[in-house]
Amino acid sequence: MSGTVSHPSSSCEFIPWQLRRDDLLYVMLPAGHKGLQVPGWNKICNGMRWDNPILSAHIAGGGNYGMYPGPGSSLLFVDVDDADFFHKAGGDRLVDGTYRYSAWDDRHKYRALLECQDIPNHFRGHKISVRDADQRVILELFFPANNEKTGGQCVAPGSIHPNGNRYEPFDPDASILPVSWDSIQEVATAINPDAIRETIPDIKQQPRAPGSGKTLSERYGLSVMDHLPDNPYMAGPEIRGAHPVHGSTSKGGNVAINPTKGSFYCFRCGRGGDAAIWDAINRGIIRCDEPYDDDAFKKHAEVLEHERPEVKLFERLAWKKRQQARGKR
Repeated sequence: MSGTVSHPSSSCEFIPWQLRRDDLLYVMLPAGHKGLQVPGWNKICNGMRWDNPILSAHIAGGGNYGMYPGPGSSLLFVDVDDADFFHKAGGDRLVDGTYRYSAWDDRHKYRALLECQDIPNHFRGHKISVRDADQRVILELFFPANNEKTGGQCVAPGSIHPNGNRYEPFDPDASILPVSWDSIQEVATAINPDAIRETIPDIKQQPRAPGSGKTLSERYGLSVMDHLPDNPYMAGPEIRGAHPVHGSTSKGGNVAINPTKGSFYCFRCGRGGDAAIWDAINRGIIRCDEPYDDDAFKKHAEVLEHERPEVKLFERLAWKKRQQARGKR
């Protein structure tokens, strides 16, 4: 979904020009309300574009409206519930100059919009609440929707808060500024070291080689330890570091391998798998963000068989022994 912004001279006078984007989806909210409980509101097919005439008529009639980034968007909504705490943790540098709005005169609560090109794929469709040591919510991160639904919506500027105040922008002319995921994590970690804990998701069962009934990892004794991350370090049961193929634009913790589970996960590309997929990526058979499909499986199997022909030879010898044993019965 494109992030193209329409020119300020557009005919829709109710939505700020910064938000007239193809990658934003809108929902209609009751006047004076922040949320919507109607079933299905968060399905992508029910999201409206900024120039939808029904949406315009709703806003013109005094209704509130909410928004969320659609699939493929790089927008990140930062909902700040305690500005003082957030700023002391470095949040002021994170959002300084970007488009922000608030329904509070002292702006102790506000929302900021940021462009984050390297949002981890596995966070899409979700929302994260960052809490302090006393479990008070300091901020919430609203990620772009995935192909089914989003983790939530944010009431948009111009709407009326339940306290009777209007959501007003800090600077009506401010643009939506870029930020790195590392910067987001740095502030979240300053608030709570466990605020954003990334772990390797469970992996699906991998394909099995024809005839042997084994996965390629089992057949060829592949291990995720065969290809370690660059600058590796321990993080609990996981070994983390920079991706050995596409590297890391951060401090070097964008990939993790778990020797016990025999799995890996790349947080940048949002994909993981067993030792065979990890081996295929490191060999250049597939890119980290490409599927390990039938063609990739066959190509990988051919490479491994060429390198280790003895595996197939031993399998044939074992098969013959089994056949001979059956013939003697």
